[in-house]
Amino acid sequence: MPAHSAVVVSIDRLGAGWLGPYGNTWLETLSFNRLAAQSLLFETVLADSASIEQCCRAWWLGRHALQPDAEPAALPLASLGAKAGARTVLVTDDPAARNHPLAAGFGEMQVVEQPRTAGNAADVEDTGLFRLFSAAIAMLDECSASTLLWVHARGMSGPWDAPLELRNQVADEDDPEPPKLIEPPNQMLRAGSDPDELLGFVHAYAGQVALADLCLGMLLAALDVHPLGDRALLAVTSPRGYPLGEHGRVGPCDEALYGELLHVPLIVRFPEKEHALARSRRIVQPHELYSLVAESCGWQLSAAAQSGSLLAEIRGDELPQPRIACSIGSGQRAIRTPAWILREEKTDGAPRYELFAKPDDRWEANEVSSLCSEAVELLAAELERFEAAARGGEFAQSPPLAEELCELWR
Repeated sequence: MPAHSAVVVSIDRLGAGWLGPYGNTWLETLSFNRLAAQSLLFETVLADSASIEQCCRAWWLGRHALQPDAEPAALPLASLGAKAGARTVLVTDDPAARNHPLAAGFGEMQVVEQPRTAGNAADVEDTGLFRLFSAAIAMLDECSASTLLWVHARGMSGPWDAPLELRNQVADEDDPEPPKLIEPPNQMLRAGSDPDELLGFVHAYAGQVALADLCLGMLLAALDVHPLGDRALLAVTSPRGYPLGEHGRVGPCDEALYGELLHVPLIVRFPEKEHALARSRRIVQPHELYSLVAESCGWQLSAAAQSGSLLAEIRGDELPQPRIACSIGSGQRAIRTPAWILREEKTDGAPRYELFAKPDDRWEANEVSSLCSEAVELLAAELERFEAAARGGEFAQSPPLAEELCELWR
């Protein structure tokens, strides 16, 4: 039976590696843990772009960043819901989401204006994220029939205003006191950079993740007692992560296409907690959430949008195929297969490649392009083919991935 209703929560700059369900044992994320125990967790979800505008387009129109807006035409997700009689609501504190052209497709929009932040909040209730989730829960309380409620938080791209106690709880006794910074750090690390300064950034970010976990717990508690709670699809994701020293970057910087930026969470709780405690190793990108939400709610999709359906694979209606993910940025491209991730940067038109073995090299610390030139050639060719197919409107008809790119050569 379709869900008919869906609640989607997107928290900007929330990297998957910071959550307990994705292997983090350093920071307690009890609400994310609880949600994952009730849900299907997608292990490998990669942003197709570091642009929030492109990600909203992916979610709300089902378009990869490389795909044009032209044919085959697709209705925005909110329009699909409205056509099926659903109430469609966007609750956000992010100007980029509020002003996105596709946001106008929601029947209702609640913008949670955030006051200028002068310092860390004294209590959780004084934070911007708490105000946003409180508004979303109040909106949820008004919904009693078929609904699409999308809650988008600027998250860690906004002020880091979590109470200092949430930062301090992750610091060891011998660590320097976490900084009281509010503005998200954004800098390239140079030789001789102070490691204590970087540690402070990590503790401050951890405090924001802890805040997000508390706010998610509020929403889960509200859904527990809501009439739609057990009958609605609930999805939690993020458009992009936040580098914290990996590959010499803290914050957005040049948006280098490494895992700390690209690897984002996607945890989906189905009605009546179907598929609870399940994990999917399928490589997924943000545009696939469009059809997953629509099909789960029983909304009519075009034939093109149904091709390669995530939901069909989940239900066993289709045999899963090895997948790839491609990401683009300014002068950069990346391709991920089950066995590899290849980064390409172009300087004066000449490509430079970095290659990392997956899934073993989780943090992309060991660059092996000089040792695996054949893999570099195959992946570079696959990247060209993927981009040509996407830009040419043949995205859904991508041929199966070559076997050599699915397993490491031993």
